[in-house]
This record gives sequence, structure tokens and C-alpha cells, in this order.
Amino acid sequence: IISTEIFVRLSGNEKLIIKMPDGVPPAVAKAFASLLPAMITISAFALVAAIFAAFGVDDIVGSFYTVVQEPFMGLANSYPSALLLAFITPFLWFFGLHGANMVDPLMQTINAPAIEANVNAIAAGHSAPFIVNKPFFDSFVNLGGTGATLGLLLAIYLVGRKNKPYMVVTNLSIAPGVFNINEPTMFGLPIVLNPIMFIPFILTPMVLVSVAYFATSTGLVPAATVMPPWVTPPIIGGVLATKSIAGGVLAAVNLVLSILIYLPFVKVATIQERRKEALDA
Repeated sequence: IISTEIFVRLSGNEKLIIKMPDGVPPAVAKAFASLLPAMITISAFALVAAIFAAFGVDDIVGSFYTVVQEPFMGLANSYPSALLLAFITPFLWFFGLHGANMVDPLMQTINAPAIEANVNAIAAGHSAPFIVNKPFFDSFVNLGGTGATLGLLLAIYLVGRKNKPYMVVTNLSIAPGVFNINEPTMFGLPIVLNPIMFIPFILTPMVLVSVAYFATSTGLVPAATVMPPWVTPPIIGGVLATKSIAGGVLAAVNLVLSILIYLPFVKVATIQERRKEALDA
């Protein structure tokens, strides 16, 4: 980007344009017109590379990664940052913003490289250094989508059958929910701007990330070293991400926890809906 900007600005400087006689073909004239700006741009970046090489830096991109990205990866791998990520995504979703899409670039640039580091560490006979990464969230936290909404749908089946609007949406949402697609739930139930669902929608991911972090940090479950597709159903995703049955067990435990957290709020919503139906009758 910088080299392009420099070249464009230099090309606009008439003092650097080599003007050819009128009889020269236009294509040749244009090539010579760009000659000096191109030479200056290339020379400038060659000089920068030479200066870095003189100080023992052969790979500028790799060095930038070491200086900037690795500390951020370490920061993102901490429990407080995992809690923050578990909070911010559903919080944005509650107000109608696609929290997953807004946070995903951070997950990809900072956390995804942690998977490679885990694989290399295990291959070298060491323990995986990074607990928090994208498959960690996909497999153990976002069960059914942001907010672990598969647990919500199952809670509705358990205690919300008398809530007719909820049942209609749940029947339509359960199939995509198994594959971690929860837009029908978000806007159909809805969860967006629904005060009853605000607390469990925010609380559930934070509880699940705490359980998953503890289970992984204590060695009960291996760290995630594989990135399954985000549409992989819960439990199966846990097994694939960790290459261990323990990962599936952890995902199942978290799914049960999500159901238990949502249950009382589904009951409240059902009571409110029945009162509304009674008033309308």
C-alpha cells in the first residue's frame, strides 16, 4: 500500500517524467514516463531492506509479527480476555449488530495462529501453549451460535411448550441451530432487544468460557489444535477440535449448563405470554 501511494504521487510530479519526442509510440512514452518514479520507489524500499539487514533483521514481516502480534496473542490467550470476548459478542448481538462478524477478524488474526503454535508445540513434545483460540469458542462456547442458543431452544422444548410463539420459532430454528446458525432465533424469537433474554444471553457464554478454560488449563481436556468448520454440530466439534473424547464431554457439559441457565428465563417468558393471551381473550 505504501509503495503504491509513493509511486502514484511521484508519477504525478512532472519534474520526474521523462518526456519523449512526438514520434515515439504512446506505449513507449508511457513506459519511460513511469521509469524514474518506479526507480525511486524501488530504491527507497531496497534501502529500507538494506538498513534492516544491517541490523540483523532479514524478514521484516516476520519481525513485525514477533514484535507486535505475539504479545497480542499472549494477551488474547488470558482468561480475562476470553471473558471479554464472551461478553462483547452477545452484547453487540443484543442491539442488532452482528457481533460474530465484528469480532471474527480479531479472532482470525490473533487467535487462529495459536492453533499452529499448539500443533508445533505438541509435535515437539511440549504442552500446547494457547488455550484460547477460535475453535475453543466454536466448540465449547458458541453452542448453536452466539449466546449458546441451542441450549435456549432445548430449554423451550422442556418448559416453554405453552408459549406458542416461542414454539413456532423453535421448531423452525432447531435444525439450523444444530449447525450453529442462530439468526432465525435472534430475530424470530426474538433475542434482539428482548429484556427477558438479555441476562442469560450475556451470562451463558461467560459461564461456558469459564468452565472450558478451567477444564483446559487443568489438563482435563486437551487444548484445541484443529479448526473444524464453524457449522460442525456441538459435541462433534469438541471431539474434532481437541482430537479427544474429553472435548466432546466438555461440550456436552456446557450444553447442559446452557440449558439450565436459560430454563428460568424461558419460564418467565412463558408466564408473560400466557398473561398476554389471557388479556387478549
